Amino acid sequence: MNVLKHTPIVNPFTEIEDPHRLFFTSDFHLGHSNVIKFDKRPFQDVNEMSDTIIKNWNSVVDDDSIVYYLGDLFYKVKASHISYLMHQLKGEIRVILGNHDRLSQLVKMERFSDIQTYQRISFKDDDFNKKQNIIASHYPHLIWDKHHHGSWHLHGHSHQNLTKTEYGKEIYYKRKVLDVGCNGWDYTPVSYQQIKEHMMKSGIKKIDHH
Repeated sequence: MNVLKHTPIVNPFTEIEDPHRLFFTSDFHLGHSNVIKFDKRPFQDVNEMSDTIIKNWNSVVDDDSIVYYLGDLFYKVKASHISYLMHQLKGEIRVILGNHDRLSQLVKMERFSDIQTYQRISFKDDDFNKKQNIIASHYPHLIWDKHHHGSWHLHGHSHQNLTKTEYGKEIYYKRKVLDVGCNGWDYTPVSYQQIKEHMMKSGIKKIDHH
């Protein structure tokens, strides 16, 4: 597996041959004890949190999987410790930077094959008559690239809080948007199949072109 050993060239577009290899997750906040309280996470301490995240990750991700990590990997802990944890995870990891992430620290870990601030992922699925696009970023967007052509938007950052608001429940998440933050998915990466099943629900609509 190729990993980054230097600052990447910005490349916000990528083609995927087999989308069924894809997983998405975000907002681990490894080492951040307060996030356990803020999110009401079911862990006694940060060590139990990291151990559970590693175990759950490796229970669904294979060595040939591609995981898009959508930001906020760790907070207030040494990068060397996080590097040790990252090398215990299966699969190829591609990072989209969050507000707590530092590019220089992530590159030094020599674990990630790509680091970007935004990504448009394109692929062919035999169930569709066109190319499907996923717009992935750390932050939720009101509109996004190719939204009126049915592209999907995946994000983190909000720790599922937006999903609980009236706007989120009645408007935002009735479009082709999904918060893949780990605390909404049992601290386990979300598979392409899970995302596809959600996006194909009858109540989920694409945004009209304006």
